[in-house]
Amino acid sequence: MSTELESPEALVRIRVPLDAAEEGPPDDWLWAEPLGSGRFRIESCPFFAYGVSRDDVVVAAPPPGDESPRLEDVIEKGGHRTLRAALDPAVDVAHPRVQDALGRLLEMGCTHETLRPKLVAVDLPTAVDVAGAVALLQALSDEGLLLWEWADPRPC
Repeated sequence: MSTELESPEALVRIRVPLDAAEEGPPDDWLWAEPLGSGRFRIESCPFFAYGVSRDDVVVAAPPPGDESPRLEDVIEKGGHRTLRAALDPAVDVAHPRVQDALGRLLEMGCTHETLRPKLVAVDLPTAVDVAGAVALLQALSDEGLLLWEWADPRPC
């Protein structure tokens, strides 16, 4: 059985401190594969942090008195990009238009994670048609179903 800090695939959770001046949670948490020497490969999408995406290699170390590694720096970009969507208060992830768009993103080669009921983080691997993925989210935005943003637009 997996715990909150360790997954069945031997991944660990990396704590990503967020800007204290902004509203929202104080930290984001990302699953990562330990590579040794304090380096980790990110294996999930951030819901709140900026500038980090799946497959990025980061340096992380636990601060004194803490067991959770804390992201210190991105040392190698992995080629992925991250988009995020916040659903309108009247809409949740089960909405048919949202489900259709998420299915189409999967068909394009993207993956996504949801923080139910209102947040979706989308991973865009290198080979994905970025313009097509953006167009899908923009269409939902134009319908008033969600707002989207780039969390990490630079693949390298």
